[in-house]
Amino acid sequence: MSKSDMPNHTRSRRQLPIARRARGMALVFVLIMMSIIFVIAAVSSRLVTEGERTARNDRDRQTALQAAEVALSDAEVDIMGPTSLGTRVSMFGTLPAGEGCSTEATTRGYCGRLLPSSSTTSLLDIYRPIFAVSDTSSSRAYATFGEFTGRDDEFAVSSGGALPSRLPRYVIEKTSLNFRNRSQTVGKPLDAYIVTAIGYGLNPETQVILQAVISKPVATN
Repeated sequence: MSKSDMPNHTRSRRQLPIARRARGMALVFVLIMMSIIFVIAAVSSRLVTEGERTARNDRDRQTALQAAEVALSDAEVDIMGPTSLGTRVSMFGTLPAGEGCSTEATTRGYCGRLLPSSSTTSLLDIYRPIFAVSDTSSSRAYATFGEFTGRDDEFAVSSGGALPSRLPRYVIEKTSLNFRNRSQTVGKPLDAYIVTAIGYGLNPETQVILQAVISKPVATN
């Protein structure tokens, strides 16, 4: 029997391990590529989710900011008048009686100067407890939007909807300061009021507090 007539099973057995290794390497390569694709997809999904959350939080903060600005404007109308209710304009010429903010129905939210209790007390520590009281409580010491201006129908709220979760709130502090023009000699003297307002986003935990100083001519007889 010649060499060409001999069976080639020996040659085939030597080639089988090479084919198996090639198939094994291809499988490993596929698994690695699938793992990479899975990681990329997971990271992309997380980035999209984080982006949506950031955008939602930013929109909510903008809603709260606009609500606080609206409350500042309502407080200015409350101080300066005229209002459709016309019940409080005249009271702003004198300092409120006692310390803190009034809780009376007609003078609610009108305060003497609120000062920190210590050097470590921040301004937020002063106002947050005041604003934290429910707006249905008779002991609340702040005014809500429209309460004393008759503009309450100009601001809508909703629970779990696309509107602010609460009406914005404000307090008005009468300072002991009054001033004229720069020369201090001519012009009507002006009283200074510090208005602090809080606005809420769709989430009631999203809050923005703003302050403004409003001056008003001193009433003269």
